Amino acid sequence: MSYVFLNCDCMDKDKGMPSYPDKHFELAIVDPPYGIEQTTGRETNHGRGKLKDRAFNQGEKKFGVWDIRPSAYYFAELKRVSKNQIIWGGNYFELPPNRCMIVWDKCQPWENFSQVELAWTSFDSPALLYKYDNRYGGKIHPTQKPIALYKWLLTKYAKPGDKILDTHVGSASSIIACIDLGFDVTGFELDADYYKAATKRINDFKSQLKIF
Repeated sequence: MSYVFLNCDCMDKDKGMPSYPDKHFELAIVDPPYGIEQTTGRETNHGRGKLKDRAFNQGEKKFGVWDIRPSAYYFAELKRVSKNQIIWGGNYFELPPNRCMIVWDKCQPWENFSQVELAWTSFDSPALLYKYDNRYGGKIHPTQKPIALYKWLLTKYAKPGDKILDTHVGSASSIIACIDLGFDVTGFELDADYYKAATKRINDFKSQLKIF
């Protein structure tokens, strides 16, 4: 098992997806910016300083910066370099119809917050529902998803020996899940602050593994 985590744009021609051959990765699990603020021109829960007083205030600091929807070229490259894809926020993007949608039930009790998130997949299989309460524990990124969610995805959709790609690592939940389950993974994070915080989270996790 190995992982590569780079502080650069996933579309960088020398280090990003354009530098990889066709179908290099068996599975891409990605969570690109949905472009919610970009579309509505208003602050959502992601932009209100929701994470204020934590490691750093991502919500206010990154508002209008990190939530830029990827171009069509991004999705073309993603499909080129990976055999299959799981794309969070699939309902926000122009993707072809497919029956295998993934629904994450966030067990959210407040109706003014999103109670589920949707992922589009390239798999031809029944849609699945995953329930996991993500309200607890510290967060280092405004759209952070639980490690348990990524481990569930890998268990359901990846095979031993598969190479995994994450183009927008954010909090590094995907990388930690891959390390824990023994998958090779390549990840990109453009923002230096998030990259630093995610790297620390990965190293903290690896240090815990050495104890046992």
